[in-house]
Amino acid sequence: MVYVYYCENSPLPEAIYKAWLRLMPGQFVNRLSRLVHRHDAQASLLGRMLLLYALRQLGYGHLSLNDIKFSAYQRPFFENTNLDFNISHSGDYVICAIAEHNRIGIDIEAVKPVCLEDFESMFSEKELEEIYRYPGLEQDAFYNLWTQKEALVKAEGSGLNFPVKDILVQNGCANLAGHTWHLYDLVLMDGYKVHLAMQVPESETIRVKPLCTEDIIES
Repeated sequence: MVYVYYCENSPLPEAIYKAWLRLMPGQFVNRLSRLVHRHDAQASLLGRMLLLYALRQLGYGHLSLNDIKFSAYQRPFFENTNLDFNISHSGDYVICAIAEHNRIGIDIEAVKPVCLEDFESMFSEKELEEIYRYPGLEQDAFYNLWTQKEALVKAEGSGLNFPVKDILVQNGCANLAGHTWHLYDLVLMDGYKVHLAMQVPESETIRVKPLCTEDIIES
């Protein structure tokens, strides 16, 4: 089973923000302090708080954020566990996916106007045809493909050294780094695209739970 938790990134009271910072590893706090915009810093902070919430829900409350290790390509993981997790944020939402005995990646993107020409090198000819097929729906088609590719890259997590355009998704699957990956379109809120990628197909269920900051505080 894969669990997905998400929360709106609305302004936090200063006392709660500082209290949550005290739960973070020093290196992570230093990284947040270098971010110019409070909204971005809070999104990163909220992502880690969602992870802590998820750990408690799955019976891993003994783990702390200090237990997170990083691969050679800076992909975070918990050593000596069967857990995998991934965090993403965009616009006003933050999302965290977590699973046992699986490899996962998740990407959320706020759908806002982009210059499609700037991204054409990221897509195959077939994908470009799909993006431009229906006039007026190009942006939606772009984000649909983009979040799939991002979720796959984050799940694979080994610093791929080939063009993103070579990542081809067909019928909800993609072959990447010698493995077959499975993609799921999560329809969670208006104005956003979300895709979840995983190595082991989810034969049971993907459990999605929206949270508010009060849920995280009370947990």
